[in-house]
Amino acid sequence: MESAIETKFMLLMTGINTREQQKAALSLATTLRLRGIMSVFALTQGSVFAKIFNDKGYEVVFTSSFPQSKGLLSSIVRKLKMQSCVQEATQILKVKSINAVLSFGGITAHPVLEAATKINGIKIMLFEGNVAISKCGENFMKKADRIYFPFETMQESIDYEFYKKSFVAGIPVDKDILKAEPADIQTKKRKLLILTCRKEMRDINSTVRELITKYPEITRDFHIIHETGDREIAAIQRYYETNKIENTCEMFFDNRGAYYKVADIVIARPNSDIIAELIALKKPAVYLPLPKNKDYFQKQNAVFMAKKSMGYIVEDAKSVNAGVRMRKLYSFLNSYLKNEASMKKNMAELDFENSAVRLADDIEKILKSGKK
Repeated sequence: MESAIETKFMLLMTGINTREQQKAALSLATTLRLRGIMSVFALTQGSVFAKIFNDKGYEVVFTSSFPQSKGLLSSIVRKLKMQSCVQEATQILKVKSINAVLSFGGITAHPVLEAATKINGIKIMLFEGNVAISKCGENFMKKADRIYFPFETMQESIDYEFYKKSFVAGIPVDKDILKAEPADIQTKKRKLLILTCRKEMRDINSTVRELITKYPEITRDFHIIHETGDREIAAIQRYYETNKIENTCEMFFDNRGAYYKVADIVIARPNSDIIAELIALKKPAVYLPLPKNKDYFQKQNAVFMAKKSMGYIVEDAKSVNAGVRMRKLYSFLNSYLKNEASMKKNMAELDFENSAVRLADDIEKILKSGKK
């Protein structure tokens, strides 16, 4: 049993501000725990992720939030508040006998990383889950002992000073998703999986309706598997029933892996967790990134996936003509079959299903040897 494994090292995970970061962190922590490396999660007060980590048997420590470079506070007050946060983090690191700090890129990691730089012997590790490097990552690359990137192209684009302490590991994916049994959906049609984004679910739902209205023949070829939220599900189900569209429509799936396994192609926002899961399961997708001003990382992720022939991109911005968007989306859904084999091959080469193991191997090596 996991509880019987001797704890050899203590790792503090921080900078977990989004669902994507939480999922990657938990997947990695699960793998590390089997090796005697116990993770403690540093979250700000009120974090919705505290219960998730606690329920999995992990300790959570709380840090104070700090004012960022905006707002009405003077620079002096902001500096004093940051100093207080760093002192608080320093105390946590010492009391918990932390051997290393691993940041997942969220801005809340800043005081914890700053505190770690002031304590001898604590290793500093940065995990980047998107194609674009986070601000927190940029700020601490010089002080980091190890920088983890999801893709080789990111490693190749940085200065040699950072390259020599970087490691390409992919993005950890939940084992439950990888091992899920395929959903039992009885149909002779191909299956189109539509994943809504929690922040902007209404936009994707509207896009799907617009697509079907303009190209109703899409429903002749596809059984639609649609994940949506509680505020939208009744309207979406009613729409499918009224138009006699073959579908499986549910609120947020308990395990997306079951639906990934049966999907032929996916429509989704290019969040890092979605990209990681689709790469690991080798599923082609049409990515609809939010505009840069709403989510900088989505656009970069989608462009990368399209450039590397692992998916398609359809801009989701008001500046893009709606008719053009629909034509592109329809075209990709009808033409992906001719590129499916090469896309799956490209995704298989990344071996994302073993990302957590690669990360754990390297973290364990660094903790045991002290080498960078």
